[in-house]
Amino acid sequence: MQKSRVLKNLIVSFGSKLVTIALGFIVPRIVLMNYGSDVNGIINSITQIFSYMSLLEAGIALATRDMLYKPIVEKDRDGISYVASVSKNYFKKFTIGYGLAVLLLAVIIPLAWKSSVDKSIIFSLVFFEGMSGVLSFLFTQTESAILRADGRDYVFSGVTALKSMLGQLGKIVIVSLSIRIDALQVVYCLITIIQIVIYKIYFKKNYSWINFNSAPKDAKLKNRSAYVTAEIAWVVFSSTDMVVLSTFVSTMISSVYSLYNMVFGSLTTILNTVYNSVAYLLGQAYYESIEKYTKLHDIFMSAFVGIPTIIMSVCYILIIPFIRLYTAGVSDINYIYDYVPLLFCIIQLLSYSSYVTRNLTNIGGYAKQSGIVAVIEAATNLILSIVLVHWFGIYGVLLATAAALPLKVVYCAYICDKKILKRSLRKTVSILGVNYLFFAAVVFVEKYIHLNINNYLEFIVAGVITTAVCSVFGIAANVVVNPDCVGIVKIFLNRKK
Repeated sequence: MQKSRVLKNLIVSFGSKLVTIALGFIVPRIVLMNYGSDVNGIINSITQIFSYMSLLEAGIALATRDMLYKPIVEKDRDGISYVASVSKNYFKKFTIGYGLAVLLLAVIIPLAWKSSVDKSIIFSLVFFEGMSGVLSFLFTQTESAILRADGRDYVFSGVTALKSMLGQLGKIVIVSLSIRIDALQVVYCLITIIQIVIYKIYFKKNYSWINFNSAPKDAKLKNRSAYVTAEIAWVVFSSTDMVVLSTFVSTMISSVYSLYNMVFGSLTTILNTVYNSVAYLLGQAYYESIEKYTKLHDIFMSAFVGIPTIIMSVCYILIIPFIRLYTAGVSDINYIYDYVPLLFCIIQLLSYSSYVTRNLTNIGGYAKQSGIVAVIEAATNLILSIVLVHWFGIYGVLLATAAALPLKVVYCAYICDKKILKRSLRKTVSILGVNYLFFAAVVFVEKYIHLNINNYLEFIVAGVITTAVCSVFGIAANVVVNPDCVGIVKIFLNRKK
């Protein structure tokens, strides 16, 4: 069963994300050519704000998921129903506050941002984008947490991908017909209703035994405040860059940021899809045996630091040629910034350095402490971004983000190794160190690589060659410091091993 679920998670999640990402690259190009950089900057800024605001639910969802691991392992249906019921009550309360926040943002953003777009259009874009989140919070988030804890991420990914694809196709139709762009968000609300119906049908068929009213109204999720605090901090941290650029510079420079972010965001979406497809194995292993968990932990560290390092290395070499091809014909602002790719890559490497360790700090009972670190991280990023953007523009917000991330990396590594796993930091440091050195070597070598790419075919050929070379050296480096990392293949093929 575990083997089947892992493979389903990987195949469905990975395949659906590839289609979504492909559409995600096509649509911004269409918007740029038909509406210009100003509208593109506004759409991407609003989308990013709400995509990160949607992470507010992740605090409750993560608390729900982590509480579900134990009853799922023990096949305790009453325990599962109790947690699901508590979660449902929390989401109902949270949706009210989220709805009020949407209204507030719909009023403030048109007044605060520097843009030539009509303020009524900006209001509509913000309002209806937010209302989609309200519907999602109220009717689907507890169900999503149950699916992911139970190893059925393929269902969650499939439904999410369907919603995203329909949304992107809606954009293409609206832009092609020259309809007001804010009409898209009305369509997106209707698509969210379709998502809700699919979830209801699936749960009625597969989880009809769950009683969503089994817990008293005042029952609480363990560490729910810590999880919510951490996610609020992450929302602030993640949305700072484009909001600061739109407020203190212009929405056009946000369009520049959004293109680079689109590329890196698409890559991290694929990586997150793979991680989320198998991450439940960590949670369940922790409640089975700490010895089993420890070995799995190191394998996941090598895989989900090593693979991102290889991908970021390839991206660092090829991103500027891609941006030149993608923005050909767009002349209202310069999209080529030589050092932006380096800063984006560093940010992604530091982020993935704490993925596995942050997961363990939450499962191991340190969610409250991790939440405090997240708040410090977010505050640091926000303050530095506001200060540095005046001096360095787009570089300033990226420098601020990169400067704020190391604290979480160091803290989570220390808590995991010293407090939970009761061992030295040597293994974690060696895994992180070899990947950092590998990326530094790629940056050095790239100075002597002169790629002459004039079309997408040449870009694809260069990408295949670059990926092959980086993969060979990157995998070899990780195997040297952690030979067990080859065990990730065994995990996908045989759960018992």
